[in-house]
Amino acid sequence: MSGYTSFTMPKRSSKLDMNQLAKRIVDEATGDAEKTLPPPEKNKAAQELGRLGGKKGGKARAEKLSSQERSNIAKIAAIARWGNVLPIGRRMALKWRKTLTKSDAQQDTRGAKMPFLRFIKGSIAGDHTTWFRDEFFSDAIWSKVPKHPYQEETKIKIHVVLAGNDLGERTMRIDHDPTRAGNHSAPTTHLHYDSRTRQALEAVDLSGHSVVVERDDLGKYHLTVL
Repeated sequence: MSGYTSFTMPKRSSKLDMNQLAKRIVDEATGDAEKTLPPPEKNKAAQELGRLGGKKGGKARAEKLSSQERSNIAKIAAIARWGNVLPIGRRMALKWRKTLTKSDAQQDTRGAKMPFLRFIKGSIAGDHTTWFRDEFFSDAIWSKVPKHPYQEETKIKIHVVLAGNDLGERTMRIDHDPTRAGNHSAPTTHLHYDSRTRQALEAVDLSGHSVVVERDDLGKYHLTVL
């Protein structure tokens, strides 16, 4: 038989025992301890008023936001919901991509140099013969071209970056002729380079590089050669 006696330490009670409680009452009465009050019961009516106040407060804060702030908040929410495809009313931000040919890149070829970018099908899933006119550049103001009954044209502001060289915002002309599609579904829409963009392309051979043309969620256009 062992000479040691085993015993179990008593568990501490999370509640005050009667002696501790009595001391606490005396201390509080004499000012030697801060009074401990039970948490007040939640008033359901007050909670409901607070909830309604929060709703009204949110609306009031929204009304104080500038249009740009509201646009930024809407953009963040749209990205969270849609990813990289952002809604503009009922429409979406759009992107088109292709590889630059020698002609697109304003480099010498066997034929005459064409000072424009042809919008072939590229990366889009839709019909390229109508998509650029009816979707991508639908915000632009189009007008008929004199002496060409089927041809339309417009001018847009487009931000240009060529292989890291930022040319800023340029003004370019776009023309569209649906009859071009009769020639083996040829591109019906052309983007005509402005003189500065054309000269920059001629100076460095970017053929074989990817060109991306985008319309962002604010309706602004971008042309980037990667």
